Formats: sequence, structure tokens, C-alpha cells
Amino acid sequence: MGNTYTLVEFGVIRRLSDTPGSVSSPAELFLPDAAFDALKQLASEPDVDGILIFSLQKGREILRAKQYVGLLETRNRTQLEILPKIAAPGSLPVSTRTMRLALLRMLHYLRNSPFRQVGTAHQQVARLPLWEVLITAFLDEVAPLVAQGLQRAYVPTPAMLPVVRGKLQIAEQLRQNTCHAERFAVEYDDFTADIPPNRLLKSCLLFVSLRARTLPNQTRIRQLLFALDEVPASVRVAADLKASRPDNRLLARYTPVLRWAEVLLLNRAFGPPAGRHLNMALLFPMERVFEEYVAAGFRRAVQPGDELIVQGSSAYLIDDHEGGPRFRLRPDLMLRRRGELVVLDTKWKAIDGRESAGTYGIEQADLYQLYAYGKKYGATRLVLIYPASATFTQPLNLFGYDPTLPLYVVPFDVTNALADEVENVLKLTLSSRSVL
Repeated sequence: MGNTYTLVEFGVIRRLSDTPGSVSSPAELFLPDAAFDALKQLASEPDVDGILIFSLQKGREILRAKQYVGLLETRNRTQLEILPKIAAPGSLPVSTRTMRLALLRMLHYLRNSPFRQVGTAHQQVARLPLWEVLITAFLDEVAPLVAQGLQRAYVPTPAMLPVVRGKLQIAEQLRQNTCHAERFAVEYDDFTADIPPNRLLKSCLLFVSLRARTLPNQTRIRQLLFALDEVPASVRVAADLKASRPDNRLLARYTPVLRWAEVLLLNRAFGPPAGRHLNMALLFPMERVFEEYVAAGFRRAVQPGDELIVQGSSAYLIDDHEGGPRFRLRPDLMLRRRGELVVLDTKWKAIDGRESAGTYGIEQADLYQLYAYGKKYGATRLVLIYPASATFTQPLNLFGYDPTLPLYVVPFDVTNALADEVENVLKLTLSSRSVL
């Protein structure tokens, strides 16, 4: 069984053999050659572009993490946990537990994923590697399902029996009679737990049993597998998933587990599929995770009379070109409250609030984009939301595109309570008067 290593976004991975005795940190890993080579091979696959970047630095090989956070596992079982690079306000360094906790909190709000079930109880075990926390969350879904009793159904079962049971299969009987005249070819309905959702459940448990590394999780998996002893693993995962999807109230309780099956067994996460050098990838683009996390907070903050539009797309940059509009504009959030229309856009990028003489690290393209949103949607205020950091703790001084369109650039602390951060943004942008 391989080792698990922890790295932060944009962190660097080096060979330990290049600098013997070096001590690893979340920002800079020094790995044994076998682990480094496994990740290097992974970086060479075209489907993992943007996750690990290989390069040479002063003649020595390095790998750099980019864009995605989460977990990946190579064919030799080397596990790499990539955490969001969070620098909370203040001078103290952020621990890996805090970064892992922030990621788990944000994954809870990721739509159409099984991670919506990752709650406070799982965040309390954030001292464990991410994979163990997610296994715990999965097992917490499975345990009550098994405790309620496995769903059973009548399944047509062909067999050769010494007596007639069910329906006699004439064609099969004629074909088999010369060899087994003493038996009857029949098909009968068997009331069994060998049905698609249970087979998928068994396969998921076998999958995590090979990867769980804590004794409590290993024990729980063995107990649950014992309860599914009569159920075989799925040999046609895609077909069993398709068969489990019909609207059947008896199978509704399996829905969370089926979401896990899609992620674990079909690798339908947000990263690359399994390949020659990759066993598994549970990877998430931080831009999307941050965007959905902030949007979830604003959904909860909506008041009577408000209108909140998420990913609205009714306007175009070009009104008319050869008889039709072109270049759809899709801001992250639009909030209409008491005559004000605020357009908000989230960016998972680090900026430096101390660079008042420069650009603060804000990309000019982001400002162009937000200006287009404001003009085309008729906004009264614009807001750019960036993650808070040690260098960005307070909103920047107000920007003015023109006398009627102010821009607020505000920090959003993902280590703080979501509701509090959203309230801070609303107080600043809707309660204050803009002076340009």
C-alpha cells in the first residue's frame, strides 16, 4: 500500500534524491524516486493537463500542482492530496487541517455531487487525510441503508431443476434434453437482494476497502461487506447504474449511494478519468468550488422581495451580428434589491491589497468582463469577490468605471462562517453610499 502525501495548490514536488535530508512541507514536497516517477508518468498523460505540470528547474526535475484540488492515486498506490492554498487574514500560517476543513466545507455546497452529505461531523475529523474523511462520509451513508435492510425484488432466474418450478422453457428444454433428460429448463421469479443498486453498493465497498487506511474505517467496511455477503459485485457498472435510475420510490433511499457509485466506480468526478498511470481522481477545479460556495451563501441570504439570479445569461456582448446576437454574458450572480441591481463575480485568485500604486494583481481581463456585465445588464453596482489572504484582508478603495457605475473589490474568508461573509459583502455593497 502506497503513501499519502499532502500538497497545496501551486505547490512544488521534487525528488528527495536531488537534495537528501530535505524536509517536506505542504508547499514543497520531497518524494522518493518511485513516488516521484509515478506522478511524473501521470503528468505525461494528455488527460491530466492542468493538474500536474512537469518542468526542469536548474537542471532538476520538478512537478507543480495547478488548478485542481482533491485527491489522486497512481497505479502504484501513491496518493496525492492537493488542498486549496488558503492564507487566512493574520500572520499565522494556516495548518493543513484548516485547509482541509475549508475544502470540506465548500464541497458540501457543490451541486450534483455526493459531497453535499459531508457535514459538520465529518469536518470534525479533518485531521485525517481527505480520502479517509470522504470514506467516512460514504460509510455514514451506507450504514443506515444496510441497517434498514437491503431492498429485494423478484428477479427472473433461469435454471435446470429436477422438478418444474415457474415456467417451463420449451426451447431450452429441447436443446438441453439430450444431455440432461432428468432435469427441466425453467425460469422462476426469485425474491433476491441481487439487484443493480445492491451490486453497486457491494462494488463501492470493495473499492474503498482497498484504500481505507484507518482501523475504524477498515472495521466498518468489513462489517458492511459481511451484511452484503449474498450480493455479488457489479460486473456492468454503467448498466447497473442505468437500471437503478428509474423513478422508484422503493429505491429513493439509495440515491446518495448511487451518486457515490458514479464518482467512485465510473470516475465521474470533476477531474480526469482513470488511465495508464491513474487509479482514481477525486479532483475539483477550485474556481468552480469557490463560485458555487459563494452562490450558496447568497441563496440563503435572499430576503422577501429580492431577486437572485445565478449564472444568468439573458444578455449578449454583441446585440446584432448577421441577424443575431453573439457572445453570451453569464455573470456568476445578480442580486436585485430595493431598486439596486448588483452584479457579482467570483475569482479564485490571489491579489495583494497592499499594491495601491499598482494593479493589486487584478487581471485587466476580469475588469473588462465585469464592465461588460454591468453595462449590458444595467447594473447599479459591481462586485469582484476574491479569497481573503494575509495580503488582502479589507475591501479595496472604491473603483469607478464612470460616475454611475462603482466597482467594489472585496475579500471573502473561506475559513469564516459562510453567512457572515455574505452579510459582510451585502453590508458593504448595498448599505453604503458609493462616492466616486
